[in-house]
Amino acid sequence: MSLTDLDRGLIKECMDGNPQSWKTFCDRFAGLVTDVVDDTLAFAGVSGPERSQELREALAEDFFRDLRSNGFALLRSFHQESSLATYLAVIARRSILGYLSQSRSN
Repeated sequence: MSLTDLDRGLIKECMDGNPQSWKTFCDRFAGLVTDVVDDTLAFAGVSGPERSQELREALAEDFFRDLRSNGFALLRSFHQESSLATYLAVIARRSILGYLSQSRSN
């Protein structure tokens, strides 16, 4: 799948260190990530008080922090084999499941 010109430019500007572009990127995909957090928590059976707004926000923030780490390595790894939204959803789901697995083993 090809990247839209908007997404291609946004990714490039983020990797170039433009803080406004990073904010735009986060704003653009925050809804997607929030939906993935909710769906993944439901899939993992996390409900009730465990599924707090704080947890949901922390998981989304952790995902965006991971995405930005190591010079945006995860974004650099995107090879356009799917849409950017699909790629981000898969990474977010894996990140959340990893967090839940670690927190349950502690």
